[in-house]
Amino acid sequence: MAEHLYTIAINEHFGEKCGCPVCSLYRMLEKNEIETITGAAMMEPNVRIQTNKVGFCYDHFSMMLTYGKRLPVALILQSHLEEIRDRINPVKPDATEKYLNSLEHSCYVCDRIADKMASVYSNIVYLWKNDEKFRKLFAEQPRFCLPHYRALLAASKELGKKDRTAFCEALGNITVTSLETLSGDIDWFCKKFDYRFAKEDWKNSKDAIERTVEALTTKLPQRNGDDI
Repeated sequence: MAEHLYTIAINEHFGEKCGCPVCSLYRMLEKNEIETITGAAMMEPNVRIQTNKVGFCYDHFSMMLTYGKRLPVALILQSHLEEIRDRINPVKPDATEKYLNSLEHSCYVCDRIADKMASVYSNIVYLWKNDEKFRKLFAEQPRFCLPHYRALLAASKELGKKDRTAFCEALGNITVTSLETLSGDIDWFCKKFDYRFAKEDWKNSKDAIERTVEALTTKLPQRNGDDI
């Protein structure tokens, strides 16, 4: 069982009862990491060694430019480019290919969040087992996205057999119910393009595509204006 560092934040985000609470926790940690890396941590030697080595994914480079100032990002890129330049060897193409492949699949922020999320999952399971109020709060969640559903199933292996069965059943029931709701909304969205239903109300289906993508991937895509 991981150290119980995130129990307050978990209760707060589960208390919102709006979407997948684990997605909300992830976004909080992501924003914190971006603000940290574009702040004072950017000048810490041990941090720069890691950022020079592994770099960042496109999403987190973009977030750094959105949340932070441009100079810190430029300084990070300056030393990161030096590292890349030193690692590329024109006469050793296989080694260079291996290095570049690893660079494409590495990100300092992703790694940091992954470490923290492991504790978050473990803490959720811990709270569910030991806190009656949280267990009730857990049961009241509207949905869990599939990636976080999978992660919580894996984390539930920390529980004994009886507790794990009950946890997985509660988690699964929430997920199945939310998928049934999404399925109904998607079905109605498709029917609205049938002339027989053209004059019917859209009900809750106008953003069904976006909500379904979010449920499948954790990420909510942007709609193109008011276009259906």
